[in-house]
Amino acid sequence: MGADKMQKLKSERQIDVSIIVLTYCQENYVSQAIDSILMQETNLKYEILAGDDASTDGTPDILKSYAKENPEVLQLILREKNVGASYNFFDLLRRSKGKYIAVLEGDDFWLDSHKLQKQFDFLESHPEYAAHCSKCLIVDENGKPDYERSCHIAWNKRTFTLEDLLDSWQLPGQEGTVMARNIYREMKPEEYDILYKVHPMVTDKTEALLLLHRGPYYCSNEVLSAYRFVDKKGENNWFSIHHANIYRNYDMFMYPCNLETWARKHMKLPRGKHLGKRNAFRFARFVEECVREPSLQRLQYLAEMIGKSHQPLKYSWYVLKALIEME
Repeated sequence: MGADKMQKLKSERQIDVSIIVLTYCQENYVSQAIDSILMQETNLKYEILAGDDASTDGTPDILKSYAKENPEVLQLILREKNVGASYNFFDLLRRSKGKYIAVLEGDDFWLDSHKLQKQFDFLESHPEYAAHCSKCLIVDENGKPDYERSCHIAWNKRTFTLEDLLDSWQLPGQEGTVMARNIYREMKPEEYDILYKVHPMVTDKTEALLLLHRGPYYCSNEVLSAYRFVDKKGENNWFSIHHANIYRNYDMFMYPCNLETWARKHMKLPRGKHLGKRNAFRFARFVEECVREPSLQRLQYLAEMIGKSHQPLKYSWYVLKALIEME
């Protein structure tokens, strides 16, 4: 068989993995993220879908440079207006063609050059699992390991089920460590648009809920990925934006409540199950904020939190309880 015909067959081969890269104002980090993908030692055919959410720094130019050097694998979606991280992710999923999905945010990076191949091989031989995840190394803004900080968003369990998510409201692994079956190829966009409708910035637990409805995650003890933790005023990463939000307790209370409303309608969530393990804590903190810095906006939010909690009597009582504990 001639070289041209071999190349044609290779180009027509089904894409094994769609790698979704989400970027926003990450000019100091995005090269390390892309390099960690391109360093993968694998025989898989993959595509990189990089969606930049209208960055105002040099991130788009860096991505253009990589796309010019790697046109066969890197597809850019450069947004003119900011659409939010969740819609950015949803839109890239709609474009994905791979059998599997891997996600990497522009400030994180992969550590193991065999990450894709290891996870692909596992999922190919274990059809009972919807996804594979691993441990991650937490690094600071300079990429230095932070061994004193644990990845509190991940659950220390070998097999993670839908029941585990409902009971703990924790993730099986940090998103950059995951490879999942591309269940979205079998679905209409309106069947998974909850990914951006439930919260404009957060998709990780929504995505986990959708996947766990199809099967469990396998959680490896290997450290395959690095998660960059930055909590600094003026930065554009999730934690920095979240902690600058004076309504963050309302925000994080409503996320699982709204997702629960959707799950009850579309997934037949048992009535006795409620999403949001720390919702009582967040609610109490928000009541304290209402007392210390009262405003019409906060009172409107408080009424909304009670009304959409799926447990209005419980949270009405918590208002009184929080007030008593403040004295």
